[in-house]
Amino acid sequence: MPPSRPFYTVEAFYAVGRNVVNFQRLEQILKHLALLAPICAPLSKLQSELNTRKAISERLTLGNAVKKWTEIAYHTGPQRDPQPDNEVIVSLGFVLQSSPEKLDQLAAELELLAQQRNRLIHLDLAQLNFEDEAECIALSIRLNAQNDRIVSVIEVLEATLTRFQDLAREMASDEMIRKIIGSVNSELKANG
Repeated sequence: MPPSRPFYTVEAFYAVGRNVVNFQRLEQILKHLALLAPICAPLSKLQSELNTRKAISERLTLGNAVKKWTEIAYHTGPQRDPQPDNEVIVSLGFVLQSSPEKLDQLAAELELLAQQRNRLIHLDLAQLNFEDEAECIALSIRLNAQNDRIVSVIEVLEATLTRFQDLAREMASDEMIRKIIGSVNSELKANG
């Protein structure tokens, strides 16, 4: 049986584990949101473009996922790339309706959390003496405050992701497809 640890050490281990798990939750949400970046591609290449985007998204680090989300959050309109003639082009993007101040605040908080996560994992844990009561207590206090911030950001981004998931379900519904196809058919008949 392993030796029992002092309470302050156990609390520090708990705080580290909890924050690491929440950082991973945050990273996963950001990776899902990265898939929603604007896209503009010929219909013939759309699936390939989406597959490439998914593969890239799955490999994003927290820091890069934050950067990608920031690009998406500040996106303001359709993406227009030069495309070949006589090809159906699919262009899709979303605009987040939020004040620039709120976006700036969230982007700054995400960047700071990514830096703090890297510092925790790559520097702080290697230098901490888990047998020192004062160090463990200070770490636990710092990580408890940090965790509150992580959870707050997760709640905001989860709500955004949920809205996109709801939109995707609605767009995939038979009723929505009939509306879209119906409007195209009506337009073709009117102009044909």
